[in-house]
Amino acid sequence: LRQHLVVSPEEILDALGYPAETPFDWEPSGETPGTPTRLIVGGGRPLHAVVREPVENDAAMNHQAVSEALGKAGYAFAPKLLARVGTATVEVSLPGATAMQFVPPPGSAEAAMRALAALHSLPVREGLDWGRSPDVMFPPGELPLHRLGFSATEREPSREPLGEALAYLLASPFGFAHRNAVASNVVLAPGQAWLCDFSTSGYGPQLFDIAAFLLTSGIEAPGRRALAAAYARERGLSPDAAAGLVDLLGILWGMQWLLEVPRRLITSLGDDATTAALRLMIARIDKGIRQRAGDSVVAERIRAALWPRQ
Repeated sequence: LRQHLVVSPEEILDALGYPAETPFDWEPSGETPGTPTRLIVGGGRPLHAVVREPVENDAAMNHQAVSEALGKAGYAFAPKLLARVGTATVEVSLPGATAMQFVPPPGSAEAAMRALAALHSLPVREGLDWGRSPDVMFPPGELPLHRLGFSATEREPSREPLGEALAYLLASPFGFAHRNAVASNVVLAPGQAWLCDFSTSGYGPQLFDIAAFLLTSGIEAPGRRALAAAYARERGLSPDAAAGLVDLLGILWGMQWLLEVPRRLITSLGDDATTAALRLMIARIDKGIRQRAGDSVVAERIRAALWPRQ
């Protein structure tokens, strides 16, 4: 346990108001330091909780600050914060699982769209990058597509439409965002969804959240289009236009995520469960960004350039 948590079990029990002799069980969710730890406290009617303590102090403090801000705002789609202990948070365990573990149950993906729409509508100014403008966050420049295995004959015709995609990104809605709304950070149950892990949350492109969830959840293209439209209706946006924009921006988001794969795999060395989850997300993203899930002409030009034989 010590490799996963810096704070002691005694400190956590005290913060929760339990005597030091209270029985408890721990179960780290992975072998990588910083992965969440499941906690069961007491007998009879035990408390089921999750302890989160990201390895990097800035990420841990950001998660704490955003979690508290969401609680104060009455946001209903995040786990209730029970206590702060040093850099760790203790949260209520959620009654579900993620799309990395099973096929999303009926109504849960739609609930995830409602959860993200509600998050994006909050008058919350907390987390990272509120002092940066979109053009500073995403400066002009070419994606290093050679690192993803694309040849020069594929990269060259993609340059112009990728530049147009960046312009669409900069014109898209920016504001309070999760910024890592991949499937592993969205807990699902029939007709319900909750967001978790706010260690990178703050100011950012809100439609990247939608693309991140849809592309990593194993949902086929028609379903992704319908869900993007459902999100748009929650936000009062044009469903068809939003679906096309999410499809286009999903290509940008997916490529940026895939470019980080080597670092992510190195970080998870020795943690078979985390590595397997990463490989599943890699396969889902690679498949998803190739599929048309909207009516964006720019997205189709990118696909025609990068995957001419599909």
